[in-house]
Amino acid sequence: MGLAGYDCASARPGRATAADAACSNWRRFIRDVSLLECGHHPRARACCKLQVSELLVHLPDECAGPMIKPSLADLRAFVTVGELQSFAAAAKALHLSPPALSRRISHLEELLGVRLFDRTTRSVALTVLGQRFLGEVRGLVEDLDRSVFSLRDAAELEAGDVTIGCVFSAVHHFLPPVIRAFRAQHPRVLVRIIEEGADEVLASVKHGEADFAVNYIGMQDPEVEFTPLLKEPYVLAVPAGHPLAKRRSVRWQELAEYPHARVSHASRNRLLIDQALAELPPLPRPIIEVRHVSTLIGLVESGLGLAVVPKLTLPQRPASVVGVKLEQPEISRTLAIVRRSGRGLSPAAAAFAKLLTDAGRGKRKTIRRD
Repeated sequence: MGLAGYDCASARPGRATAADAACSNWRRFIRDVSLLECGHHPRARACCKLQVSELLVHLPDECAGPMIKPSLADLRAFVTVGELQSFAAAAKALHLSPPALSRRISHLEELLGVRLFDRTTRSVALTVLGQRFLGEVRGLVEDLDRSVFSLRDAAELEAGDVTIGCVFSAVHHFLPPVIRAFRAQHPRVLVRIIEEGADEVLASVKHGEADFAVNYIGMQDPEVEFTPLLKEPYVLAVPAGHPLAKRRSVRWQELAEYPHARVSHASRNRLLIDQALAELPPLPRPIIEVRHVSTLIGLVESGLGLAVVPKLTLPQRPASVVGVKLEQPEISRTLAIVRRSGRGLSPAAAAFAKLLTDAGRGKRKTIRRD
């Protein structure tokens, strides 16, 4: 239609026919005026500077109409034609007939109120607004395609990742066999491990940092689901050549006769043990106090003292450290899969959790046998 038919004055608010004129002129302005045209036509340039803001502010609600919602199919058709500069080539790439593709482009142009392509019988070219729109929409369509492909791969366990929280005292000897089995089944899925203390691991689940965790706290926490894997006793870790190494069991009070190391209050293991021994006379002061159970194993190996540790933290191969059953009382902790309440697991996380459950079943048999 061009700019000659555009009447700036009739769109000014306050006139007798302001609503009708504003609606009509606004639609024509959107359809016929580009920013470049405003720069070359004095009449349009003045109108752009003085009146467009008034049209935006005073446009009656009834002119706005419903929100523009172009379909993904229409946008993909536009991007393909814009990139190939050919309706025939684009129709072939999209597996559409040329008339069907033409209808999609016409529908999009009608919906947006702008002409996106200049068409002749021999060529097709993007308009100025079409070029601008292509630059913005191309990235959106590509991002959506990547998201769909990524989601499909993750659902089929061909890509993606899984993040597991795990307490220090379980990560070294319990988790590696499960990771090995998972990697054998799903080699393209990245496994992330958050190894921390019990409180930090629980927080990683609550805050969504971990898909789930292997932990021994959280049973009473309403924010998480606590699914037991196995019940693990605390044992006395002693050097292989120690007199107690050949005993079937040791009473807690016998520890008073030997130098020992223990974990500090920074570890939830310490809290569990202290609560269980609350009715017994206190043990003598330890010679060493550390933050992590794994450090205790190293101290015992070095012959610096004895230590109370969860059974699964003992070295799996024949080593210089052995575990002796503790009794009167027997103390244990429950290792569990901890996940956020009411939240489902991704396919990768669910597959890993199943392997953990199977591993827990096997460890239970080992613990009972010992």
